[in-house]
Amino acid sequence: MDEKALVHLLSYGLTWEKLRRIPEEHLAALSVISYAASELNALRRIYLTQPHEPCDVKPVDSAASIQKLVILRSWSSKLFEVAEFVEFGGRKPTTSDSKLLALSSRAVESFSELKSGEGYQVARIVRHEASNHYSFSAAKKNLPNVPKNMDCDFYVGEMGGNSFFPLGEAVMFHARLSRKWAAIEPSEQRQKLFEEWLDWCLKASRWVDEVHADFADQLLFEAFKDRKFKKKVYWVPLEYVGHHSEHTTPVFLKKEP
Repeated sequence: MDEKALVHLLSYGLTWEKLRRIPEEHLAALSVISYAASELNALRRIYLTQPHEPCDVKPVDSAASIQKLVILRSWSSKLFEVAEFVEFGGRKPTTSDSKLLALSSRAVESFSELKSGEGYQVARIVRHEASNHYSFSAAKKNLPNVPKNMDCDFYVGEMGGNSFFPLGEAVMFHARLSRKWAAIEPSEQRQKLFEEWLDWCLKASRWVDEVHADFADQLLFEAFKDRKFKKKVYWVPLEYVGHHSEHTTPVFLKKEP
């Protein structure tokens, strides 16, 4: 028999028929914030399972860095998308619902505490120029700031998914940070700023967790006070469960034997 692992979850049972009893705007808002919270939790898990220690083989380290950073950039940028979404009660409200406006106000106020520090500034740059958009003008601005020691080789793997081209990462990401941090030396200090960005992502993710909990409490649990969370236990294939220190996402795929 295949090995299995136990997964423990708390389940709040609902049906679409019951959810349709919630006011349409409440259900729409709850759906968006739930979508965002699930995506961000998935990205956090995936980021943790990346190889984080260099192996001192240039192409391998380049491929691993690209894989790790594309996840971090996506994670970081989606946090801004959540912050933008919860502003539906801002200067130009898109709803007149008092409960939604109160939720928006609390979310915006708590996010304002995250709008400072180098981590936030890097997250903004990444969102606008190095994640959701492929910008020709940004590339031209970045060209003079490419670090001289960057790997700019082209690597083509036998399998298409194993191909990678560090030139793009050098110009669109690393050079953009170099442009921002032009006056900052040495590299250890830049590494500290990079870590501040990661720390900001973690703090902002906790903010999303709190916002989602607030939305769920006001829009869902208040509507179904008779329902409770129930403990659930599931047996799942062993490869679905693991500690991030023991399970690493492959950087290269190999053909089936």
